[in-house]
Amino acid sequence: MLEFIYNHSPIFVQNLMVSVQGKIFMKQRYTRFYYQEMEELRKCEDVFKMQEMRFKEFYHFISENSDYYREELKNYPKNITIYNLQKLPLITKEDIRKNVDKIITAPKNKLMKKGTGGSTGKSMIYYTSPYDMSRKIAYLDYFKEQHGVYKGMRRVSVGGKKIIPNNQKKKIFWRFNKPLNQLMISSYHADGENLKYYIQKFNEFKPETLDGFTTVLHRIAKYILENDIKLEFTPIAIFPTAEALTDEMRLDIENAFQCPVRNQYASSEGAPFITENQDGEYEINVETGVFEFEHVQGNIYELIVTGFYTTSTPLLRYKIGDSVELKEPLSSNYTQKDIKVKRIIGRNNDFLQSKDKGIVTNINLSTAIRTLGNDVVESQFIQNRIDLIEVNLIVSKETDKRQIEKKLNSELKVRFGDNTKFKFNFVDKLDKTKGGKTRFTINNIKLGS
Repeated sequence: MLEFIYNHSPIFVQNLMVSVQGKIFMKQRYTRFYYQEMEELRKCEDVFKMQEMRFKEFYHFISENSDYYREELKNYPKNITIYNLQKLPLITKEDIRKNVDKIITAPKNKLMKKGTGGSTGKSMIYYTSPYDMSRKIAYLDYFKEQHGVYKGMRRVSVGGKKIIPNNQKKKIFWRFNKPLNQLMISSYHADGENLKYYIQKFNEFKPETLDGFTTVLHRIAKYILENDIKLEFTPIAIFPTAEALTDEMRLDIENAFQCPVRNQYASSEGAPFITENQDGEYEINVETGVFEFEHVQGNIYELIVTGFYTTSTPLLRYKIGDSVELKEPLSSNYTQKDIKVKRIIGRNNDFLQSKDKGIVTNINLSTAIRTLGNDVVESQFIQNRIDLIEVNLIVSKETDKRQIEKKLNSELKVRFGDNTKFKFNFVDKLDKTKGGKTRFTINNIKLGS
């Protein structure tokens, strides 16, 4: 109902509705826990001691308050530390999907339900709380403070929310969230000649910082450079999120906006942070969790994480499916202090293509899957032609397949445009690569075809 009212309201009313939602988010996120966490982070003199203390508290809490972990950990010693963490069992996304009702540490009516489509294509429902959310937002703001960006500064954000109705004719591809001083721009319209309207608005708004989808920020940057546009503002820093950042993308964004780009890694379900410092070097942020590494090849390691901001749906030794490249190999008895990250690899970041929209990334597709909740167990997108996408879906037994097709077709039309057709295949399993991996996106046409 609210979505219908929003889509059929004038833009000034939509701005008001966005601001009301912004006020709700502020109440959820900027609680007393936010300010307590900010104070602790600013005053901390030894992050590794903080990590040890927080792990001890986290381990004790989930052992006492999660039915799942109470059972899983009953045969393990109480004095587990970050130094002998490897004794404990791993948890996977599939474990969480199957057992989330037992994993959570409070009744559902006291928690907030969230979903992550994830760039692997597996949807997952998890739960969070103002306590977890506030502390996570606090760390994100603390990270930005290290680069001179503070809460309340004029901010442009690009994300996956559909803030522009499909039937809108005006070239106004943004909405203003007044409580957060945030100009939210649509990622679905940021292409072609529309980009000039974005830049005109940027020059009017004069953002002090930008954040959001890497590919959209890069697309805007390339348009600025290719058209030799002189901006009327200089941001303090730009923070890409959700998608891989290549060296080429970083260079283009920094050249276009004449400010540093500072990358970060986390996850919606609560993985600990990896961020860039003022020198552009990656650092694991041990205040937010514990990092373990499973060797893949060379200096590439898969992450196993324990997140301190996940007391609602605890992540203890979580195989998140992301990888990093380290500066040097780790010894078998490495400590947290030995970890030097060279780059964040993340997951396979294949692109699909559209005649109308250009590149469509994993994150665009995963937000479409997210709308289906737990009905979709696994998904895969295959492109052999520019005008046709095959969508392979593994769904729950009780799922209405016609409704899935209808809803997903609508979501994908927004992302690909009217000149792309979709073929839905309901399957029992997805094909794997020779390496045993299931790819979320498979693009069998050349870029630009």
